[in-house]
Amino acid sequence: MPVLPFANRPRPVLLGHRGAPVLADGNTRASFVAAVEAGLDGIETDVQRTRDGVLVIYHDFVVGLRLISDMTFAELRETRPEILTLEELFDLLEPYESFLINLEIKSIPGLEDGRAHETADAVAAWSGRRRVWISSYDPVALLKVRERQPEIPLGYLFRVYDTSRMAELLGLEAVHPEFRLLDAGRLNRWHRKALAVATWTVNDASAARELAALGTDVIMGDDPAALLAARREK
Repeated sequence: MPVLPFANRPRPVLLGHRGAPVLADGNTRASFVAAVEAGLDGIETDVQRTRDGVLVIYHDFVVGLRLISDMTFAELRETRPEILTLEELFDLLEPYESFLINLEIKSIPGLEDGRAHETADAVAAWSGRRRVWISSYDPVALLKVRERQPEIPLGYLFRVYDTSRMAELLGLEAVHPEFRLLDAGRLNRWHRKALAVATWTVNDASAARELAALGTDVIMGDDPAALLAARREK
C-alpha cells in the first residue's frame, strides 16, 4: 500500500505553493530555492506536457494565447525561458534529501496525451521518489497513475464543494480541499477514513494557526512566514 512521504513527520507539514511566490516568481528555480531556504518542508507544484512530450513546471494551461499542450518545448522556452522541466526540478531538489514534493498533474477533462503515465514513470525513476506524492482534480489522471505506478501515493483535489467521496471510491491516500472547506467535523471524518488532509492556499498566519490547531496534516501557501507562524504557535 502506498505510504505518504509525510506519514511520520510532525504536523502540520508546510508546503510552499509554487515555491515561495511572495519572494520570487512562482514555479521558478528562485522560488523553489527560496522555499528551501525559508525552512519549509517542501513544495507543491504543477506538471504540464508540451506537444512534443516534455513535462514542464507551470501553473496555467495557457501561455500567451496558446495552450501549453499545443506548443513544442522549444516554443514554450522561447516564450518563457524560466520554465523548468520536471527533470530539472528533480535535479534542483536532489541535494535536499528531506524536502517533499507534491506534484499536481494539470489536466483538462477529455485530454489524454500521456501526461499521467509519463509523470508517474518520471517519479518512479527518480532516486528521491519516496519524497513525492501526486495530486490532481482529474480522477482519471489519478487512476492512470495508480495503474502505472501503484506505489506512488495520491491525493484528490477539490474546491467549493466537498467531493471527497471520490478519494474514497478511488482508494486514494489523501484529500486536498481548498481551505475554506475545512472544519473540525470534516477533518475528523476524513481522518477516520484514513485520509490525510492537505489544504491550500493559506496566506494568513492566523488561518494557518487555526488549521494547525484542528489537526490538518499539510498546509500549503504562498508566504513562508505565514505558514511558519502556525508551527511556532503549536
